[in-house]
Amino acid sequence: MKTRTLRGIIPEGTIKRLIVNDGQLNQGYKITRFVIAPDASFSNNDCFATLSLSKNSQVKWNWGDSRQIAWAASNVNGTGALTAPYEVLDPDHIVVQDLYLQGQVSSAGGSSLINYLVELEPVTLSDDQAVITLIKERSQDV
Repeated sequence: MKTRTLRGIIPEGTIKRLIVNDGQLNQGYKITRFVIAPDASFSNNDCFATLSLSKNSQVKWNWGDSRQIAWAASNVNGTGALTAPYEVLDPDHIVVQDLYLQGQVSSAGGSSLINYLVELEPVTLSDDQAVITLIKERSQDV
């Protein structure tokens, strides 16, 4: 299947809904890449972000929170070079309903923007797989 890309920019400290439930429970997505970068390419800024199955999850990385399924961080040094890009993807996830993104720039004080790129692979699920995936997503919402 064809890889899909979601990309854009969000204000730090906000929550963006990236995938909206379309009611087709036999169609899902597997995240294959998650990259972020601060928009200020000329200053020392580092940022971090999470992809979550719930809008109620926090931006703070919590690998014990089963609603969070991907984490990314990066830094732009004083010369404008993107350094230390980092991503961790939970290998055991399929998104069939909603996906949320939120991030923070550590040195900005709440007014910076964060660039994001999420690559997804569409996945076709059997009825049994769809039910199991829905149960996993629902039980994640603690």
